[in-house]
Amino acid sequence: MLTPAAPSQSRVRARIDSRNVRPSGGWMRIRIVKRVAALAVATSLIAGLAGCSGPVTATVDFPEQASGDLPAATVEQLDAALANGMGLAAASGAVVGVWAPWSGTWTSAAGTVAPGGEPMSADMHFRVGDNTKPMTCDVLFALVDADRMSLDDEVSEHLSGVVGVDGLTLGQLCQSTSGLGDYAAQLKQYFASNPQRQWTPMELVSHGVSFPTTGAPGAKYSVSATNYVLLGLALEAATQSSMATLYSEYIFDRIGMENTFFPSPETIELPAPFATGWEAQRQADGTLACATPTDESKLSNSMVFSSGGVVSTVGDLKQYVQALAAGSLLGEKTEEKAWKTVPVADDAPAWQGYGPGALQLGPMRGQAGYIPGHLSAMLADPESGLTVVVMLNNSTAGKEFAQTLAMKLAAIAAKAAPAESRERPTGGLPWSEEQMSEQLNARAVCQPPAA
Repeated sequence: MLTPAAPSQSRVRARIDSRNVRPSGGWMRIRIVKRVAALAVATSLIAGLAGCSGPVTATVDFPEQASGDLPAATVEQLDAALANGMGLAAASGAVVGVWAPWSGTWTSAAGTVAPGGEPMSADMHFRVGDNTKPMTCDVLFALVDADRMSLDDEVSEHLSGVVGVDGLTLGQLCQSTSGLGDYAAQLKQYFASNPQRQWTPMELVSHGVSFPTTGAPGAKYSVSATNYVLLGLALEAATQSSMATLYSEYIFDRIGMENTFFPSPETIELPAPFATGWEAQRQADGTLACATPTDESKLSNSMVFSSGGVVSTVGDLKQYVQALAAGSLLGEKTEEKAWKTVPVADDAPAWQGYGPGALQLGPMRGQAGYIPGHLSAMLADPESGLTVVVMLNNSTAGKEFAQTLAMKLAAIAAKAAPAESRERPTGGLPWSEEQMSEQLNARAVCQPPAA
């Protein structure tokens, strides 16, 4: 699935200059200063580099998108579903995209950045939260394909001295089957009430490993952001590169995510244009301060690191989730392993599973994200091409709300009439619009009193 682009001489020089080589004495970085020397070395190494599995441009193999909008009847349903979802989430604004290759496209920037504020726009930046998790796994897979790491590597091989991780593997971290406790669930209130505080990754890990384990390593899936923070630290240790560099090199640059990046802990402001993010804080009596939600727009992503720190747009997440669903970023060593899913719960339907930091929901693959201020979800079906991306500018309802809304929109779009000379895919989704509506109502927050 990967189609390497023929590098120019300058591109070859750049790759050689940043390539890490591990001789017997340890890590060293090759630096070639003079242009003539760089060209000579590049020429002599081209044959060797051709056989390496370093980052190359990835081709996303997805059904061809029909031009034009979705049918008016479908758009009317989608508009109504989005308006209803925004109301149930107490969100003043949302940005959504739905792509049905056999039928058409629908994008909407609905509402305002704040009640009575500026209108939303489709190109607004937001923090993607847990949608970062599969990206962290994709970096791991790229390094496995390049023979620099293995899914069976123990965490302690790359992070010596970290307590509570004996016997855990990198693959278990990626699939969230390590049994480690979830630091995020315990610290959520601190994050929301003091979003600009800077945390070190090891602070987060220390909280996670201090909680009781949820099971033996590899035994079952359990939600834990600790896994992905540890995995990020291991990736940085193995490559001597920052996660910002790794995400760009192995994901963003490969599939053209031009508006996506991993900010430094000190960068607390989103680039313009951005969606102002809100969350109603839990008060001492347990109720939500719905009348006075907190503006969470200025936030340090250090609270989530490689479990949730990426900033993106709806358009870029569409690019990513399609690549994720199609396995476009995977190589020969990982393409058969990445989407071997495990049950998300003992009583979960058979069509729900968890794979490479992401969910399998029937034919669709993706994830849902929470971070103070923003909820988001991304789903794509590699067979039909149906793709849904959702962002809400109020995080109070939690990421499951965004996932459910995306599933509802998918259920509506799946029934869209085909465009001329196209055929609607056979089959369907194992959930209905009505079921998702019921779940959204059950997850509603900050609703006005019944009349």
